[in-house]
Amino acid sequence: MEQYDVIIVGGGAAGLFARANLPPCRALLLEGGKETGRKLLITAGGMCNLTNTLDVQSFLKCYGSKEMRNFLLPALQNLTPDGLRLWFEKRGVVTVVRNDGKVFPQSFDARDIHDCLLSSSKIPIHCNEKVIDIEARESGFIVTSEQATYRAKSIIIAPGGKSYPRTGSDGSLYPVLKRLGHPIVSPKPALVGLIIKDWPYRALSGSSMQDVRVTAVHAGEQKVYHQGTGDLLFTHRGLSGPPILTVSGSVEGGDVITVAFINDAQETIESLARAHSHQQVATLLREAGLTRTLALALLEAAHINAAEAWRAIDGTRRRALLTLIGAHPFTVERTMGFPSAMVTRGGVALSQVNRKSMESRIHRGLFFCGEVLDYDGESGGFNLQGAFSTALLAAQHVQEYLS
Repeated sequence: MEQYDVIIVGGGAAGLFARANLPPCRALLLEGGKETGRKLLITAGGMCNLTNTLDVQSFLKCYGSKEMRNFLLPALQNLTPDGLRLWFEKRGVVTVVRNDGKVFPQSFDARDIHDCLLSSSKIPIHCNEKVIDIEARESGFIVTSEQATYRAKSIIIAPGGKSYPRTGSDGSLYPVLKRLGHPIVSPKPALVGLIIKDWPYRALSGSSMQDVRVTAVHAGEQKVYHQGTGDLLFTHRGLSGPPILTVSGSVEGGDVITVAFINDAQETIESLARAHSHQQVATLLREAGLTRTLALALLEAAHINAAEAWRAIDGTRRRALLTLIGAHPFTVERTMGFPSAMVTRGGVALSQVNRKSMESRIHRGLFFCGEVLDYDGESGGFNLQGAFSTALLAAQHVQEYLS
């Protein structure tokens, strides 16, 4: 049975970054899939949105709860967004910032990030070697894969969550971690599109609308639990786009998502109508800010002919149209699930992990990093930064177990 100082479980962003930051030691990375970094390579459509230019305090606000923010604070202070950019630039990967603050490799090619991580360490990687069990012993750990069994003084757990399971993050390690005594917060998909009940706008699939306001309430309740603004994307089964992705981790079946395609819709449209009383209503809506396809779809839903003038439309249909434009309700059937989710909400409970070292409070020498932990952020580089920052802490503090 081979003996190692450190075994890293998982070859995604967190596992590769931990590997790249370990000092010289006898270490091994075990990856269950046929290659490393499969999810990293498809991040942001293959462009790899690494991080965001927000300062640490503003950055933390983009995670899902106060507990998550408190947990991640030491990691983000230890490796800030600027620090992450510098880390890659020292290794030859220049980064650029878009107008929205998102940071990418200058090439906009995720392969550059992946290749940099691989070349930053000579620690061997065993692919197609899925870990199926971990036993804690007084002298360390016994790690069993589908191919072999190893001894290790310490372990860094970085298998990802359950999102995009085709990339290897299938959640299969959760039961192993639970047997080790670590509570698992029930995983659910996050940063994922929503399937809308009785979806009426299939014809709009692929089109989008900029700067819409989205609010969400749970079924049977009045209190808004989320409000956001951004670009809305229509899919063949429902809604997506940044404001939908952000709320998706909290959504339950039956929740009502209300969309304001135009703020102050009644005032805006009636003002335009007074100035252009003979104008066709479809043209009027386009001048108000709607796309042509969306304007026609909403007019059809309100039983209004696109060629009608505003003054010719009766009050009932006017009110129906203004509601659809200014406060369109959509009832959520469900999310699109883990196969489409960018990240996982849930995972290893944060209460049993030391936030200053990423070490287990239950077993010394057992470390966690990345999406396997119960934290998740908005889209925009927050989840990759979290993976890299927690991985660095784990790599730094595992040193006391090195021979």
